[in-house]
Amino acid sequence: MKILRHYLCLICMLILPNIANAGFISVTLGNDSPGFADGSTPTVFPEITGAQSGQDAPFDQGYGADGLFGGSFDQNWTFAYAAIATTITNATLTIGIADHDSSASGSQVGDFSLDGTGNALLSADLDTLFEAAGGATDGQYKVYTLSLDNSLFGELADGSATAALRLSGPGLVPDIFSGGFAETANNGAFLIYSTLTITFDDPPTGDVPEPGAFALLALSLLLLYGKKSARKP
Repeated sequence: MKILRHYLCLICMLILPNIANAGFISVTLGNDSPGFADGSTPTVFPEITGAQSGQDAPFDQGYGADGLFGGSFDQNWTFAYAAIATTITNATLTIGIADHDSSASGSQVGDFSLDGTGNALLSADLDTLFEAAGGATDGQYKVYTLSLDNSLFGELADGSATAALRLSGPGLVPDIFSGGFAETANNGAFLIYSTLTITFDDPPTGDVPEPGAFALLALSLLLLYGKKSARKP
């Protein structure tokens, strides 16, 4: 039996390296180590400007403005990576953003899309995250991770994905009279970073024997074991 176990272990060693494992891609744009924590309220100068220094647009400065002029945040960013030829099994999109003011009345996610698709679905999902746990005070920094629906996986397979986010008012500004916050027509924000992660089936490496070949190999080993057993006194 020891010999049989030895040969069966050998078969496993031959088979296991050829079994497909999960592949993983993670692409980050911007600064995912900004020096301030999720839920904190960093100062624009020097904390937010320091975290955005040297980053590519739209992670390089604030866009839009909380007030009557300047409009709301309306930007896009593109992830680039190797094309995926196998089945995508899971994908998430993470956004670190400050001063998005989602505790103001209404919905602060005006529109959110990935490669121009899934607007209603993604907008509703991101807005749910915004409204549940973010933007409690003017200038708050929050990190949100959105699970992407499998209907969007086809857009991810080509190695490029463009996320587009448009915020809507009202925003928040300090109210110098009441000491609290007043709502404004527009909603500017600071996008600090964004990460796209994709899990997919990793194709097997090398030549994988057909199932029939495995059967023949196992039969040969069993016959070899039988002959060795027959020789024993």
